[in-house]
Amino acid sequence: NDDLIACHREIKKLMPYLHLPLQSGSDRILKAMNRPYTAEQYLHIVDSLKEKCGEIAFSTDIIVGFPGETEEDFDMTRELMNRVGFDNAFIFKYSPRKGTKAAEQMVDDVPQSVKEERNRILLEDLAECSERANLPFVGRTIEVLAEGVSKRNAARWCGRSDLNKLVVFEPDGQIRPGDLVPVRIDHATAMTLFGKLVR
Repeated sequence: NDDLIACHREIKKLMPYLHLPLQSGSDRILKAMNRPYTAEQYLHIVDSLKEKCGEIAFSTDIIVGFPGETEEDFDMTRELMNRVGFDNAFIFKYSPRKGTKAAEQMVDDVPQSVKEERNRILLEDLAECSERANLPFVGRTIEVLAEGVSKRNAARWCGRSDLNKLVVFEPDGQIRPGDLVPVRIDHATAMTLFGKLVR
């Protein structure tokens, strides 16, 4: 609601990053999922946060292949995802889960091959969107919460920005996990920002 949005604008301890589960961009599918919102209401929340909070990042959850999902329903989800411009998304292929209304009362009628294809399409869209969001950070110096040695390269450290972006950088031997350090970004991919410590 508006009060919570105002909190994100005014309270500096709240990071400018939110996980807002979407599930689907189709109102028909949202209703079948028993979700209490429409795609338009979801977009209104996102637009309000962007307008009032400035630089803010979003992640979400998406389910493809929910019972009854048509190509049109899927296109609505894809369109909404691209309009929001999520920094990250957890995209799942529907499978019946015991005890849920969908599993007990609906037919799992979307072929597995279609689920796989829709999942692939959204992952590709997400990678393009994330890279577009990350590229403007090249040349900027940002504050990073140092976490420790990178899992992929023991010569580097990793940490997170206030937008929850993964940042990989070369340590100087004086930092410890939990330190806030300035990192100048010199390279960006869809998933990671790379840079050097600024002292």
